Amino acid sequence: MSAKKQGRSIIVALAALMGFAPCAAQAQEAWPNKRISLIVGFAVGGFADSVGRIIGNKLGERLKQTVTVQNMEGAGGATAARQVSVSAPDGYTFLVTTTGLAINETLYKNKNFSASSLIPIAIPVSAPESLVANPKSGIKNFADLIVAAKEGRAYMGTPGIGSGSHIAAEYFFRNVAKIEVKHIPFQGGSPAMQGLLSGDINILASTATAATIPPVVSGELVGLAVASSQRDPALPNVPTFAEIGYPGFLASSWTGFFAPPGTPDAIVNRMSAEINEVMKDPDVLSKMKSLGLIVTARSRADTAELFKAEIARWATMVNAIGISM
Repeated sequence: MSAKKQGRSIIVALAALMGFAPCAAQAQEAWPNKRISLIVGFAVGGFADSVGRIIGNKLGERLKQTVTVQNMEGAGGATAARQVSVSAPDGYTFLVTTTGLAINETLYKNKNFSASSLIPIAIPVSAPESLVANPKSGIKNFADLIVAAKEGRAYMGTPGIGSGSHIAAEYFFRNVAKIEVKHIPFQGGSPAMQGLLSGDINILASTATAATIPPVVSGELVGLAVASSQRDPALPNVPTFAEIGYPGFLASSWTGFFAPPGTPDAIVNRMSAEINEVMKDPDVLSKMKSLGLIVTARSRADTAELFKAEIARWATMVNAIGISM
C-alpha cells in the first residue's frame, strides 16, 4: 500500500472512531439516567394527580431515579396531552391523564394533536360512572327515577359540561333509556355532591370514587346503578345498568400513562412492566382502595387495545348527544 493510501486509511479509521464511539457509549448508557417527569393534565389533589403521585413515588424507588409530577391543567387535560405529544421521545417525559384523553379526541375540534399519536403504556386504575340519588326526594331506586322524570321533577347534577359523567349520563338518558331529565352542571364534583346533599338536585351523575362511595354505603344517599359489567366491590349493593334493564351500557373513568410518539419500545415496555409491578405493592393497593379505585393489571398490548376501544366508545356518546368544544 502506498503511503498516500495508507494515510487515507488511517484518516478514515480515525473518523469512524470519532463518529461512532460516542454513539456506542450512549447506547450503553442505561435508561433512566436522569430525572423523569410525569405531566399530569389536571390540578393538584385531583383524581389523576393522586394516582400519578402514588405510582410516581414507587416508580422512583424501583427505577432508582427521581420521578417528579408537574401539573399542567387546562382544556380537560388536552393542554398537557398536547405538550407531551411534542416532547422529546427519550423516556424522560410521560403523560398522566384520565378518560378525558379519549373523550377529547371527539369533543374538542381544534386540539392540534391526535390522542392516537400518543403511546399507551398502562391504564392501571378505573372506577365506573354511576347514578346516585338523594332518598329524601323520594327517589330510592331506578323505578322511582322514571316516575320523577315523567312528572318533570328529575334534576340531574354533573361535575360540568363535557365531563365524562355528564356525557355518559346524557347519552344514557337520551339514547338508551329515553327518559327526560333536567341537567344542572356544576363547577366540579365537590359542588355537585353538595348540591345533591342539600337538595338542589335529586340525582347526581358521578364517578364512583371516594367522594361518592361513603355517603352511599352509609345510606345518606342511594346508588341507583353503576356502569360496569360487574358490581363495584366498594358498592356491592348497587346494581349494574344491565341489572336494571339496560345491558351493554358501560362507562368508566380511568387514569393512564402515555409516552410521546416515537419513544423506543424498550423504554415503553419497561415502564409498562414497572407500573404493573408497582400495582402489586400492598401500600399502593391500599391507597387506591381508599380512593375508591379498581386496580387492573394489563399488558402493554391490552392497554393499547383498551385505549382504542375507549376512543370509539366515547366518540359514539359525544356524537350522539351532539356536543363539541
